Amino acid sequence: MIAPEGLSARKKPSNLEYALANWVLALSIQSHQKTLKNPLIITPVDLSEARKQYMDKCAWCHAKDGSGKTEMSAGMSPEVPDLRAAHIQRLTDGELLYMIKNGVRFTAMPAWDMSDQHYWRLVALIRRLPNEFPSGQTNDGDQK
Repeated sequence: MIAPEGLSARKKPSNLEYALANWVLALSIQSHQKTLKNPLIITPVDLSEARKQYMDKCAWCHAKDGSGKTEMSAGMSPEVPDLRAAHIQRLTDGELLYMIKNGVRFTAMPAWDMSDQHYWRLVALIRRLPNEFPSGQTNDGDQK
């Protein structure tokens, strides 16, 4: 039975919807992909390149600080995740790589076509967001 609101994106998904979506996502990532570790030894140049890529492709929805609080993301359902959150940081490098590279179906997360080096740089940057922008000290979410 469909709720009286229908499938409106204005209503936050229920805990059951989140649980089902996360379960299906976890099933969709093959076990060998989950075990991948970032092969790069990250340099300041890598981080600089990752920040440029992030600002160009990711910050529109995820914000400069990774909070997921932007004008663009405000109406998205499911919500854009805070990349600094514990449940995101607990994902393996391979899981993050998979989501960046392939996107997440039925969400606004697109697949990207970049080199593997760019994907791994972004994984490294996501790992650093909680230290660069601790929760509660969010950036205003502006693009530039």
